[in-house]
Amino acid sequence: MSDRAEKRRVLTEEDLTYVVEQLSIFDAYPGVVPWNRAELWAAVMDLHMTAKTRADREAFAELVGALRVVDVLERHFLRK
Repeated sequence: MSDRAEKRRVLTEEDLTYVVEQLSIFDAYPGVVPWNRAELWAAVMDLHMTAKTRADREAFAELVGALRVVDVLERHFLRK
């Protein structure tokens, strides 16, 4: 990766926490504040395991989609 691409990586964990906090889809789940990727994914997977209705399964699918976007942000823009 070029130096120029590296300079664009400007998110911190606090920034990522703020982004996820602003997404109301994650309000009921742990791992948002402070940002804990594993805890949030575990809570979403637990929803999948306990889903009994179509609405639960649709909520799970939406959460997984949102988490994938957050994972991309973390992978490409988080300053480590």
